[in-house]
Amino acid sequence: MTPIRDLIDIPDRVHRDDFVLRLSEGVAKPAETLHTYVVTPQLADAFDRALDLIKGALASGSSKAAYLHGSFGSGKSHFMAVLHLLLQQHAEARAAEGLEGVVRKHGDWLAGRRFLLAPYHMIGKPSLEAAVLGGYAARVAELHPDAPTPGVYRSAGLFDDARRLRAQIGDEAFFARVNETAASTAGAAAGWGDLSARWDAASFEAALGAPAGAEERSRLVAALVDSFFRGCRDVARGSDEAFVPLDEGLAVIARHARDLGYDALVLFLDELILWLATHAADLRFLNEEGPKVSKLVEAETAGRAVPIVSFVARQRDLRELVGEQVTGALQLGFADVLQWWEARFERITLEDRNLPEIAARRLLRPRSEAARRQIDDAYAQTEKVRREVFETLLTPRADTAAFRKVYPFSPALVETLVAVSSLLQRERTALKVML
Repeated sequence: MTPIRDLIDIPDRVHRDDFVLRLSEGVAKPAETLHTYVVTPQLADAFDRALDLIKGALASGSSKAAYLHGSFGSGKSHFMAVLHLLLQQHAEARAAEGLEGVVRKHGDWLAGRRFLLAPYHMIGKPSLEAAVLGGYAARVAELHPDAPTPGVYRSAGLFDDARRLRAQIGDEAFFARVNETAASTAGAAAGWGDLSARWDAASFEAALGAPAGAEERSRLVAALVDSFFRGCRDVARGSDEAFVPLDEGLAVIARHARDLGYDALVLFLDELILWLATHAADLRFLNEEGPKVSKLVEAETAGRAVPIVSFVARQRDLRELVGEQVTGALQLGFADVLQWWEARFERITLEDRNLPEIAARRLLRPRSEAARRQIDDAYAQTEKVRREVFETLLTPRADTAAFRKVYPFSPALVETLVAVSSLLQRERTALKVML
């Protein structure tokens, strides 16, 4: 009897991060991302729909959003990473097997377009403003280190007021007051007197142009609040962690992206729904953060300078995830919020029927043509088992071609792994369990 390891490659051990692709890593390592990606016909259609959404946003000048819906392990992060590469006109992505038709259809209007692409990982973020607006600022600092900081921080308004006040009262009076207050504060706190706290025109302008989170920028916020703007204590406490409201901030980053020469801003919000679900027991958090999601599409302020297109990864309907935590009228109220999203978001589904093809190409590729023939012969013997046994393994939703693709596994096993994917640890996707 021939061991399976002689027919297909089987590793000695399976590692924790096998088949787990983080969006930021997928974008940073395009060769690895594309080497392991399998484009099925259904996935090609999903890419087509995603690009149509962006094309429509450009044509109408309006913001749009879509859910990327699929079970745990269906490849949502991988999909967003490849879409990211396509929008960058990455040569290897455009040449990927299975994407030929998509590239032909969308190549003309994509040519010459510039998209500011911002991938996000939501887990651990304290608010949607911190994730989206802070993430944009970090992305711009990475792509355009010489560009001005976008005015998404509350401190930006404080700095504008400080500039106007400086122009009104003059540098001598302005810096005398700032240094007097800063010196007394620093002396009381650390014993350094005014030596470490003195401000002049050069250090003031340098702090204004410093990136968000820089020590001198935060120090200037505190000095200005203590000297002139004591009513803005919340800004000082939050320093550069304090953001303007999301709707206002989205308008700001749209203008900022336009000024950098981009045609549209594309946000890849990985794990947003899972992020909300981790707070399922905190109804206050859900009621505060949940309604903000619709701001990605609907702006209260005037039209945005460039369209913002958002792709949101979603494993399950959030109503299922919070159902046991939220009851009665509270549950109905939250369901209304989610229905509000549904009416404004497109839905692009990454179907589980992609799994047999992906498993065949990533896990079960025969080592040689002779190995393929041996597996074919073994599968032919399997087809001869009792009909009720074979049909149970086949399941009502699969056909013999799908069975052969996942052999020596069965469609019944694949279907079971998909069904229980939400109950397993995130890292234990169907592909990893099969490996």
